[in-house]
Amino acid sequence: MTPDADAARAAPAPRRRGRPADVDPERVALLALRHFDEHGYEQTTMDDIAALAGIGRRTLFRYFPSKPALVWGGIGPVVERMHAVLDDPAADASIRDVLADAVRSALTLPPDAEEATRRRLALMATHPALIGFGLTAMAAHRDLIVGFLADRLGADPAGLRVQVLADVLSSANFSALLWWARNDDGPPAPIVVAALDEVLRGI
Repeated sequence: MTPDADAARAAPAPRRRGRPADVDPERVALLALRHFDEHGYEQTTMDDIAALAGIGRRTLFRYFPSKPALVWGGIGPVVERMHAVLDDPAADASIRDVLADAVRSALTLPPDAEEATRRRLALMATHPALIGFGLTAMAAHRDLIVGFLADRLGADPAGLRVQVLADVLSSANFSALLWWARNDDGPPAPIVVAALDEVLRGI
């Protein structure tokens, strides 16, 4: 065997490319959201965000393929926490209490996540196109409510009653969050539960 062959066998295998272990997507998102507030959403580029976070452009795009995706990036964990409650509700709890528990579970956030959520929602309130971008994400939240209501009411999930109730409750949740982001300094869950009670109370 030649010396070159021996050297090739002894050389370590090249490292696989992948996501750097120390990248925290929520930290990156919060840095970007703060930057949007100071310098403008439209004026900030993805290159600016990568530089701000100290990561490469390719790495940023692996986590967030666009600025709207970054703004909506925090909804996944919220929907997952709602899943945990609505998929296995207490049998003796009322519809109102299960929904309120789901809201509290989903929206009880550590300080950095609460700040990011507030900044995300405040940005959506001033950039309506961002809300349109997130329709798919909001549909996942609505579908959770559809499934829960259909099961509890013994009704057809595609029926008028369940569909309308799910639309009303989902819209009320999002409207309450938008209001909270602009008007309340406390945590979001109590505001959304209050909105839920208003909807259930009726006019």
